[in-house]
Amino acid sequence: MKWIVGLPKFGIGALMAVLAATLGVGRPAAGQAVRLGVLMDRPRQLLEAAWTDDARQVERAYCVTDWSYGVYHVSRVAPIQDDTVFRVFQIRDADVSNAGPSAVDFDCPDGMPELHIHTPTTCMGDDVTTCASGGLNAYSCQPSRGDLEKLVRRRDPFAVLQCDLHAFRFYYASEYGPPNVVASGVGARQRVGNLTPAMRYDEPMSKPAADPGSGSRATP
Repeated sequence: MKWIVGLPKFGIGALMAVLAATLGVGRPAAGQAVRLGVLMDRPRQLLEAAWTDDARQVERAYCVTDWSYGVYHVSRVAPIQDDTVFRVFQIRDADVSNAGPSAVDFDCPDGMPELHIHTPTTCMGDDVTTCASGGLNAYSCQPSRGDLEKLVRRRDPFAVLQCDLHAFRFYYASEYGPPNVVASGVGARQRVGNLTPAMRYDEPMSKPAADPGSGSRATP
């Protein structure tokens, strides 16, 4: 077993180039790259201490200020197989411009991956006064379309979301499919926001009054 460990002290563009070369991105004979994420003790304890089951809460956001990655070479012969482990060592509060129970608008400096919280609640739209603990839309550990699109725009190697006291989900740009395979084409019924009535498939969906924002979770 051999690990190649690096810290993001160089530019994010250089890091992406290193990752692409290390993971064999673009190689015709490359094997499936597995990406794993680990939240280390310090940030995990901070997030667990801040976690609440209060129904009337909004999403929170953080910036990852200290992280590293290691590459494990599973196979050096074709097809090349490399697995990558990302480790988060430290986080800080992000600059939040707007927050609701199902969306948060925030920014982190370049080179600092993002982490945000999905609340354990079900709400009517983005109105926090309608939220209840648990329910159909609680504990969502999937990044929304907006979450993935933002990750791609920022060119970060990963982002993280928390969806329960001990549940942390790393996600990557490779999870974002090309436009022709996503479900927002002509004829698709879009369900925007944390909307419980969307579960009633016998009734047509009404168009939302406004776009809930880039971090909004769409009801499946």
